[in-house]
Amino acid sequence: MSDVFISYKAEDRPRVQPLLGALQADGLKVWWDQHIGAGEEWSRTIERELDDAPSVVVIWSKRSVGTDGRFVREEARRAQRRGTYVPVLVDAVEPPFGFAENQAISLCNWRGDRSDERYQALLRAIRRHIHSTSSLPPVRTSPRISWVKLPIFSGSRNRVFAATTVMAILLAAVGLLWNSSRSAERGGRIAVQPFRPIGASAVLGDFATGLSNSLQDALTQDQFQTLSPTEAETLKGDDIEARAEKLGVGMIFSGTVQAKGPDVNVSMRLDDPVQHVSLWTAEMRGPASRSDQLEARVGALTVAVLNCSAQALAPSVRMSDTALQAFLHACELSQTDNHGMTDARSAYAMLDAMRWAVRAAPDFAAGHSMLAKHLAFAYDVTFSDQPALRTEAEHEARTALRLDPKDPDAFVTLGLLAPPLDFERREKMYRQALATDPAWPHANGFLGNVMADVGRLHDSVALYQRAAAGNPESVDWSEQVAYGLIMNGETAEADRELARCAQLWPNDVLTWDYQLASMVAQKRWADALHVLDRAGDFGSSVAPDWVAGWRELLEILQSGDAAARNSLRRKLLASGATDPQDVIVRLTMLGFVDDAFAVAQRYRPAASDSPEFLFRPEAAPLLRDPRFMSLAARFGLVSYWSRTGHWPDFCAHSGLRYSCRQEAAKVSAPSGV
Repeated sequence: MSDVFISYKAEDRPRVQPLLGALQADGLKVWWDQHIGAGEEWSRTIERELDDAPSVVVIWSKRSVGTDGRFVREEARRAQRRGTYVPVLVDAVEPPFGFAENQAISLCNWRGDRSDERYQALLRAIRRHIHSTSSLPPVRTSPRISWVKLPIFSGSRNRVFAATTVMAILLAAVGLLWNSSRSAERGGRIAVQPFRPIGASAVLGDFATGLSNSLQDALTQDQFQTLSPTEAETLKGDDIEARAEKLGVGMIFSGTVQAKGPDVNVSMRLDDPVQHVSLWTAEMRGPASRSDQLEARVGALTVAVLNCSAQALAPSVRMSDTALQAFLHACELSQTDNHGMTDARSAYAMLDAMRWAVRAAPDFAAGHSMLAKHLAFAYDVTFSDQPALRTEAEHEARTALRLDPKDPDAFVTLGLLAPPLDFERREKMYRQALATDPAWPHANGFLGNVMADVGRLHDSVALYQRAAAGNPESVDWSEQVAYGLIMNGETAEADRELARCAQLWPNDVLTWDYQLASMVAQKRWADALHVLDRAGDFGSSVAPDWVAGWRELLEILQSGDAAARNSLRRKLLASGATDPQDVIVRLTMLGFVDDAFAVAQRYRPAASDSPEFLFRPEAAPLLRDPRFMSLAARFGLVSYWSRTGHWPDFCAHSGLRYSCRQEAAKVSAPSGV
C-alpha cells in the first residue's frame, strides 16, 4: 500500500514529477498512474490505490479546475469523503465549488526545494493523514467492466434511456453510511436566490440576473413548487432556518458567475437551509458570446437532475441529507454522461454512485430500482459479457418490489432483462410499469422501443413523446422523439427537436448520431458527410472503421459513380458475415436489393440482435418486397404479429403490392427464436 496517492490532470505531469521525487526522497511511498504495469486493468488498479492510500494529494491547476478536470474532482470528492483529501495549488486558482472548505497548500512557483516551508507544510499534512487514517473501513469494488466501442447509428436506438471518473464512488465511506434516524419532513418548495457575479462587469451582472430568472422559470414550468423572487430575497440572516420552515422551503438554489477568459463559468449549489447542508454542487462553462446557450444548459441540467431525484426529494419520504446528496450526485452522472455510455469511466462512476445511494438509504425502493434499471441497461447495451451485472440488476429489482410492489422502475428493469426478441414479455413488463404510473417516462420510452422493434412506428413515437413530456429538458427521451419522427418520415420536425437537444446538451453523441440518421433518411448525402466530419469530437465512442465505411458509402451515393457502387457491392458481399445488418442496409441503399436479400437468407440473428433496422427509412425497399416476411420471421416478428393481431404500420400502406397476412401465412418463425 502506498502512503500517498497523487491525483492530477495528465497535462500537468511535468509539474507533478518534482513533487513525486521530493516525497520519495522524504521516505514516502508515492503512487501515481505512471505505476500501472503492462497487463494491469487500469481502472481497478487506480480504484484500489485511491482507496488504500491514507493521504490523497489533489493537484489543483488551471487545467484541473476547468470543465475537463472532472476525473480529478471525482477523485478529490472520494478522498474528501474518506478524510484523506490534501489539496495543493500549483496555479493561482481557487479549488472547484465544494472543495474550498479545506485549506489548500500553495506550491505555486515551487522549484522542488524540500526545505521550502510550503513543502514542509504539505509533508506535515500528509504525515498527519498517515497516522490518523490507519484503519479506514473497507471498500466494495465494482464488478469488472470492459468497455467496448458504442456501435453508432446501426441499432443505436436501443442504447438510449430515452441515453466523472474511472474510480468507483465510495460505498462505505466514513460519514456516508446511512443514518437510520431520518430527517424531519422537508419543505416541498424551492427558493432560487440571485446568482452572484464575481467581478464588476455590468455584462456579467446582467447574465447573473438573467440566469436566476431563467432557472426560476424552468423550475416553475416543470411544475416544481418555487418561492417567488420577492419571498426568496427574505431568506437571509441568522433566522434563515425559521423563515425557511415557515415558508415551507426545503431547498435553496444559489450560485456565482465568473469570467474565465473568453468563457463564463457558472457554479451552482443546492442547500438544505434548515440543516445547513449542501446537497448538490455543479459547474458549467461556456463561451461568453453564447451565454444564452449556457443559460439554457444550466436550467436543463438542474431540472433533469431534480426530476431524476424527484422520488427522493418528496417531503413525505423524509430522506436524510446524506442520502439526498448521494441521489443527486448519481442523477447528475446519469444525465451528464449519457447514462454511463460516454466511456468506461462514466459507467464505473455512475453505477457506483447509485450503489452508494442505495447504501445511504437501504429501505428506499426507488433507489434500488434506479440502480437496477441502469445495471440492466448497461448489461443490455454494452456489457453483455458481464453476467454479474445482470444478476445484480435482477436482485436490486426484486428488492425494490419487496419494498414497494408498485415500483415502476423495477418492472422496467425486468423488461430490460427479458430476451430482446421476446417482444411479448418485454411489452408485458413495461405495461405493468405503466399500470402503476401511466406517465412513468422510462416505461413509456422502453415500450416505445418495443413498438419500434416490431414496426409499430406511430405507436413508438407517441410513447416517446409521453416519455419526454415527463422531463423535456433532459436528453433522455427527447432524442428518441426525434429518432421516432425520423422513422416515421417526419424529418423536418425531427431536425427541429435535434437542434433543441444540441443547444441544451452540446456534443452529445446520440444527438449527433440522429442528425446523421436524419440526413441519410432525406438522402442529403453532402449534409450527411458534413455531420460525419464531426465524428472525431466524440473520441472512442465512434469507431474509426465505422466512420470510414460510412464515408465511403455516402461519397459514392453523392457521386453516383456506377463503378464505385459495384466495387463497394463486392466488398460488402465479401464481408457479409461480419455484420449482416449493416451490410443488408448498405446494399439496399446502393440499390442492390436482391443482394441484400441474399445476405439476409444466410443471416441467423443472435439472441441480442434487434430487428429495428428493418424499419429504418433507408430499408424501405425491403418492406415493399414479399421476401421481407421471410426475413422478419427470422426475428420472431411474424409469430408476434400473428399471435397478437397487431401488424406493423407498413402493412396498411395503400401502395404495398402484397398482403402481409397472406405472406406471413407462408412462412413460420424458426424454432428457438
